[in-house]
Amino acid sequence: MHTLLSSQSERTAPSTRTQLLQLFAQLVALESIEHTLIKSGRGFYRRLWCPVLTLWYLIWQRLQPQHTLQAVVTDARRGGADALRPRNKKPLSQRIKSVATTAYSKARQRLPLAWVKSSFRSLAQRLRQMGTADEGLELPIQLLDGSTSRLRPHGDIPQKFPPHRTRRKKSYWCLARVVGSFCAHTGVVLTAEMDSYHQSEQALSVRLLLAAAARVLSVGDRNFGVWRVVRAIVQSTGEGLVRLTAARAGKLAAGRRLTAGLDLAVEWSPSAHDQVDPGLDKKAVPGRLVVVRVQRKGFRPQKLYLFTTLLDAAAYPPERLLALYGLRWQVELDFRTVKALLGLGQLEVQSADLAQKEFYAGLMAYNLVRGLMGLAARTAGCAPSQLSFATVRTQLVATLNTLWLAWVPELKRWEQWQWLLSEASRARLPRRKKVRPSEPRKQYHTPNVFPPMRGTRAQERGQLKKQQMKR
Repeated sequence: MHTLLSSQSERTAPSTRTQLLQLFAQLVALESIEHTLIKSGRGFYRRLWCPVLTLWYLIWQRLQPQHTLQAVVTDARRGGADALRPRNKKPLSQRIKSVATTAYSKARQRLPLAWVKSSFRSLAQRLRQMGTADEGLELPIQLLDGSTSRLRPHGDIPQKFPPHRTRRKKSYWCLARVVGSFCAHTGVVLTAEMDSYHQSEQALSVRLLLAAAARVLSVGDRNFGVWRVVRAIVQSTGEGLVRLTAARAGKLAAGRRLTAGLDLAVEWSPSAHDQVDPGLDKKAVPGRLVVVRVQRKGFRPQKLYLFTTLLDAAAYPPERLLALYGLRWQVELDFRTVKALLGLGQLEVQSADLAQKEFYAGLMAYNLVRGLMGLAARTAGCAPSQLSFATVRTQLVATLNTLWLAWVPELKRWEQWQWLLSEASRARLPRRKKVRPSEPRKQYHTPNVFPPMRGTRAQERGQLKKQQMKR
């Protein structure tokens, strides 16, 4: 079986190789699910909502504008996932009788979290390889960054993801810390970690890097410019380029003046304040301390202190290192897309386990759109970042809602795929003639001011109920 993102030069005749559902079925085959569950000691038998169908609809649910369970059941009843039926079984649309969402909700809870993570990593690597073009670089580039996701304190969520505490009081919302590595060319999320807000981004990035262990160039900002992260990058057979604070750069320089143009070979050893994570060696990291001066029109000049493990100064002069570090801003836009357009900034779940499944399924949905953008960009001869994520996602959702039905003829599916690829390649971002001005962080209208909450929400609900009973 061929895959969705196969090269256009390999096209011979209409076939099912370009169907998202069949690509998904290939990556997460039922045989691999049974092997994983048996190895973990958990029982498994074929239900109405089998693991493949459940995980697919977790992804499908995140692609939709409204992430409701009722939309999933409605789509399943009309035959939206009949192509994923197990062997010797009737399609799901013929087997499902109830319109209730209980069965699907329980199936999401049964889904093994470890297998969801494994499926996410497998899909990410496949999509990245299929959408990567010749970047003219010796190493693929991944961009490191972190963010947070908000949850309501239901079930065991406060134990796994404790609420954030301010100086005044404990917050109502629970926060989860997330760290991800994004492909600089395609925008695909390669790896990701999710844990408590009390875990630092550095600790999660070390865990992420050691687990991935890939020959890539990792680029990070000042938050990742610490010894433990650089040591994890080197130990995972990769190369690193991180920005340092002025204080940390001064310690590495060992008394040398940090003037622009400095390119100093250094040995970065852990200090007494550096944390050594489990699995990390305490060896020094050889590298270069580079100081560059950045001048942008309309802004004051700024010094950047960069540390890199790329020791070849001829192949990687300071100007090239600065250009590589300039790619890091793209990860800020990618995280904004993940949180705003796919709704991963706030997860409406009832348990910590389901929160992580929703998070990784949401990243798989994001990667499917990015994978389609990568193929469309190769077809159009442009960079994937020049295409609109929101437009391509809308086109993909419209195609999923009409194309992957069991009764649609094969030739019609191929025509629909060709239309989708053509439309996605035209989803260019506008070329702005002028730079957008910075907007003031102020409001036109005064917002409604409500009285402050004195106690907990439960106490306030009780007071409100007493007031309603007196009426």
